[in-house]
Amino acid sequence: MDVEREMRKAKRINDIAVGMFAAVVLAIIIAGVVYYHTHTFSTSKWLNDPEGRTAIVDDLLAKHEFAGMTEEEVAALLGEPNNDYGYFNADDRYVYYMGPERGLISIDSEWLILDFTDGVVSNSYITTD
Repeated sequence: MDVEREMRKAKRINDIAVGMFAAVVLAIIIAGVVYYHTHTFSTSKWLNDPEGRTAIVDDLLAKHEFAGMTEEEVAALLGEPNNDYGYFNADDRYVYYMGPERGLISIDSEWLILDFTDGVVSNSYITTD
């Protein structure tokens, strides 16, 4: 009887451990899917959620080489620039607001700056105000 009881106890412990492992694996998979969905660039995400652009800008920069793109190509990808904010304005420059600065404490905003020479992007960078 004691052997039988010990075997049932061991089986219960094993079942609990397997269940916990499965729950952890499922949580990791769900977290990965959520992260991928919220951090993947698309033109519609960029246009529809200006405050959330900082979450997708790294994917944007990894997928698209701005150097050499025309103004029309940039506008098709990112929409019209936000030069009307007044920050970082210059001739031959597109300015895109990206939302609050990344980090725990954000008191500034982040901006994507694209400089053009002869109608094509010659420089791109991210800055804060």
